[in-house]
Amino acid sequence: MYADSRLPRDAGIKALTWDYAEEGPETLPDGTVSRIEDEPSAEKVLKEINGYTVSDHTQLSGFQELKDDGSTASGCWLYCGVYPEENRNRAADRKADLSKQVNLDWAFAWPMNRRIMYNRASADPEGKPWSERKRYLWWDAEHGKWVGEDIPDFPPDKAPDYRPEQGTEGMDAIAGDSPFIMHSDGKGWLFAPQNIKDGPLPTHYEPVESPVGNPFYKQRENPTAKYEESELNQVAPPADPRYPVVATTYRLTEHYLSGGMSRFDSWLNELQPAMFVEMSPELAVERGVEHGDWVIVSSPRGEIEARAMVTPRLHTFQIEGKTVHQIGVPIHFSYTGEVTGGQANELIPIVTEPNVTMHEGKAFVCQVRKGRLTRHQDEPTVDVATRAQSDPMAGTMHQAQPEGRTA
Repeated sequence: MYADSRLPRDAGIKALTWDYAEEGPETLPDGTVSRIEDEPSAEKVLKEINGYTVSDHTQLSGFQELKDDGSTASGCWLYCGVYPEENRNRAADRKADLSKQVNLDWAFAWPMNRRIMYNRASADPEGKPWSERKRYLWWDAEHGKWVGEDIPDFPPDKAPDYRPEQGTEGMDAIAGDSPFIMHSDGKGWLFAPQNIKDGPLPTHYEPVESPVGNPFYKQRENPTAKYEESELNQVAPPADPRYPVVATTYRLTEHYLSGGMSRFDSWLNELQPAMFVEMSPELAVERGVEHGDWVIVSSPRGEIEARAMVTPRLHTFQIEGKTVHQIGVPIHFSYTGEVTGGQANELIPIVTEPNVTMHEGKAFVCQVRKGRLTRHQDEPTVDVATRAQSDPMAGTMHQAQPEGRTA
């Protein structure tokens, strides 16, 4: 598209290095050969993100090998080490060992495959584990290095009794008992801004709606929370027997934020085509609900209908001597798109915290019953797109034609 352009604004695109093409036809995970030609190789891109020596393109083993003299290159220093040598993609590692606290051979964690940042803090100032039962990283005085379950997030040979000399800089300025290496002094910092309305340090409150009290303090919910008084924004009193179930909202991988964009994408809708709520098998038995049944979820603000997903992922709780059930409510569905469904926002209260008015939409109380609303949820407002078969998609370049095309 830009090959013949003489516009100055296109010079950068024309100067790009784009040598990531697959060596041959790409084989898909199911063993079939991709119909899309000239697909870039994800592994070639990952190798460049990892970094290499400019002179001979030798892969770098970690960001400690990066130099500021132009002799090395890396797309992102945090991922340096993810592809440390030819045919060694650590992101694809899948060696399981459930006997270990962490598994360093299962995928890759930035930086340097460390699984817990600041893991030097798992040992006391002298380098001894705070707990032998839960020891994670410690100082091996005999061999003069940090050892343990993880890659040290600390200079591996810096002893706990190391103290920097006056005027030293960088990592040399951080003492051996100071694990927070991203801070100039290696210490953990407590930061509390001035003039906040419920501080200076955080404490635990229950959500404005909760079936239980606050086990830590007499004050149940945040006394400075902002509440919009309205007939449409009723709030259930504490332990309201009409609404005994806790609801929490969450996102689905296949949909984006509120779903306003992803509900118009046929390929994503095929993966998550309908609104549902997750519930535990125990709650399902209490309500006479089976997996796939229609259920109605109601709160003091409104009610929606959805399919029931009965799953042991959700557990019942024993709190203050009583059983408390929980359901999970995806946030992405609404009344427009190729797919539609019950809208989580019809259930949640309008309550915000006092400093930046962050909405408390993650937890509230509700009731769940089997059945459907008299007014069923809205029908799709957009026809579902059909996949191209033998005819190419108009106005779309050959390389971008969908996988379903057979010609």
